[in-house]
Amino acid sequence: MNTSRRSVLGGLAIFLARNPAAADVPQLPQPPCGSPAIPDYPRTGDPPNVKLWTGSELGPGWAPPACTAWPAGAATIVVGLAGRFNHAGGADALLARIGAISALAQVRYWSVTDAKWNNMFVRATALEGPDPKKPRADFSAAELRNGGSLYFIAADNRSGKDAVSRLHVTAAGDGHFILDTENVTPLRWGFLTYAAPGSFQTWYFLDRDGETGWRFYSLTRVLYASSLFASVIPGKSYINRAVAMYRHLIGAVTDQGPPAAP
Repeated sequence: MNTSRRSVLGGLAIFLARNPAAADVPQLPQPPCGSPAIPDYPRTGDPPNVKLWTGSELGPGWAPPACTAWPAGAATIVVGLAGRFNHAGGADALLARIGAISALAQVRYWSVTDAKWNNMFVRATALEGPDPKKPRADFSAAELRNGGSLYFIAADNRSGKDAVSRLHVTAAGDGHFILDTENVTPLRWGFLTYAAPGSFQTWYFLDRDGETGWRFYSLTRVLYASSLFASVIPGKSYINRAVAMYRHLIGAVTDQGPPAAP
């Protein structure tokens, strides 16, 4: 070990000895809006970095990042994902992929419960507005660039029930996208409501990183109507679903390679 490295490690040891609490400071979720992302971005071509936090790990005083507009302390599970990928097709091609709601029916994730690859949704369609009886064709890149709110239906593979969600586009420039989705209608499993409107939200941040490179960050918040659901639905499922959506949106095969959370 060289002298400079010993000096750095020695300084770190002294700092931790004098400040023992510093070693125990938890890393809380942080999207790339004014602060370094947590989890951090991997190298291009490497699998995404994914981290899950439970409500107890976040703590009652947790304040969600201001750029997400989430209510303070209201989360059962939060999942952050950071990835890097290459894309030579331009910004409009990425926006068109995001707007292709019908393609969600082909997204596959690793089911921890079933120990196999499953389709995440049994059906999905864009809507003219929040009325589930008014389906339409997929959203175009131009529609996403216009900003505002768009609506769609996606029926989760577990419940099989149609749920209306809102896709809100905050920014859609040539090298910088910010958008979020949230459920507009309650999410039900049989006769039980497991999530009220607005309780399943995901924010997406995409930024150009070089000529063909992009940085991708997603942050998902889940707030169950009852804590009982947290003991029934494995947290690993949300990790695998986040990875599946990442693969889908960057144009990769969603059911290829080892699962992020076996």
